[in-house]
Amino acid sequence: MSDDDKKGTRAIEVECEIQAPPEEVWKILTTSQGLRNWFPLDARVEPEVGGAVWLSWGPGCEGEAPIHIWEPPTRMGWTESYGEDESGKPIKVAVDFYVEGREGVTVVRLVQSGFSAAAEWDEMYDAIKDGWTYFLFNLGYYFLKHRGKDRKLVWRRVATELTRDAVWERLIGGALLGIASGGGADFQLQLDQPYGVEVVAQREGHFFTGTVPSLDNSVLFVELEGPHVGIWLSTYGVGSERTAQLQAELEERVDQALGTVS
Repeated sequence: MSDDDKKGTRAIEVECEIQAPPEEVWKILTTSQGLRNWFPLDARVEPEVGGAVWLSWGPGCEGEAPIHIWEPPTRMGWTESYGEDESGKPIKVAVDFYVEGREGVTVVRLVQSGFSAAAEWDEMYDAIKDGWTYFLFNLGYYFLKHRGKDRKLVWRRVATELTRDAVWERLIGGALLGIASGGGADFQLQLDQPYGVEVVAQREGHFFTGTVPSLDNSVLFVELEGPHVGIWLSTYGVGSERTAQLQAELEERVDQALGTVS
């Protein structure tokens, strides 16, 4: 991106430390199965400059982006299109991962650059930053607790006409996450039984991230994104029959709370 292109733009930077060699971290960042273990529902990668990354978070929430840099095992990145500006010029946003071995750990730094500094971009910018806060935590936690395991994602993404405050009240401290009464947990994830949840990060009315130690150290992410609500429970080592049961319970609780239907 040229200096002229950078004028009037801003970037998101998030990093995490991982107890694994750079080559192993590179693999989880740049292969289809590796990405599925911490990032999207599904992924495909053509591993070269001029190739592409395809990511999916379910029907209607998927897309492909061309790879603009590929330097194993230290840097890779793709370019996303965000429509056109007022003059009709395409808006391009770069997503770059930097992988660096540093004093016995591997540091992954995510930089997403090219966002307009205009106020009308604030909500999208903040939501994407919230998302990367979760994703980079999930990446580090995968190596800490689930290294070598494949993820099974229990999830529900729905549209709602409810306000952010109403959704937050009904889900956080309500039908999905009840306030814990003790035992060291902050909340209780209410599915087939209550599971203690320890808060990692949250921004009220926008996103919630927590770990679920009693459910094989699963990771819960709740995001309020415009008119959509997404609930994502990353499980590892939980069998297919069990995850199917959790999926049914999650859908029922979310739909009852928000008045939506499957």
